[in-house]
Amino acid sequence: MIHVVLVELKIPENIGFIARLVKNFGFQKLYLYKCNVTEDSFKTSANAKDVLENAVLIEDLFSFLSKFNLIVGTTGISGGDYRFLRKPLLTPEELLEYVEGEVAVLFGREDFGLLNEEIEKCHILVKIPTSEAYPVMNVSHAAAILLYFLSKKKVETKENLAKAEELEILIKKVAELLEQVSFPKQRERRELVTLRRVLGRARLRDYELQTLFGIFGRTLSAIEKLKKNINTK
Repeated sequence: MIHVVLVELKIPENIGFIARLVKNFGFQKLYLYKCNVTEDSFKTSANAKDVLENAVLIEDLFSFLSKFNLIVGTTGISGGDYRFLRKPLLTPEELLEYVEGEVAVLFGREDFGLLNEEIEKCHILVKIPTSEAYPVMNVSHAAAILLYFLSKKKVETKENLAKAEELEILIKKVAELLEQVSFPKQRERRELVTLRRVLGRARLRDYELQTLFGIFGRTLSAIEKLKKNINTK
């Protein structure tokens, strides 16, 4: 199931427009994290006022996202100081291949979009192809295009798909392993972001994730044992 998540939208009208899109394309819920909802939001929502009235308010964004199988972030920016955070960038068409289970689709602030720490937690990033002369779209326009594509895919709930919080446990184990082998600290964040994107696109099942837990757990234990043996000699 697709869950539309708005992150700190500041312009009330945009919130109403997107509520309208949620209903236009047959999605069930709208989720709001620190969004500026006013009477203007209800005006622009038109006949989708019920979507806005029933929107779910999020208190802790990362805790909320941890329960999903797939976290999709949207961005109009491909460069910046941390370019590795925005790789790879999929088109809406390419995204459809990976949509499965419970999926959160994040639309960020009108001025800054999603922050780096939010982008970092996403399994997949989507960028709508636009002119290089003006690549950044209005958030409600971008939502219209992306939700149109997503509405064409029938998404079924998969009970055995790994959740984001479980993937994060595996990523922490890998981080421990990198520390044990003295992996360069300045490269660690980049590699863990890449791993998160790979795991997200892999759509791991529970039993597959348990296998990886076992492999990395055994590896860490073996390294610890080896270090203790060396220190006692």
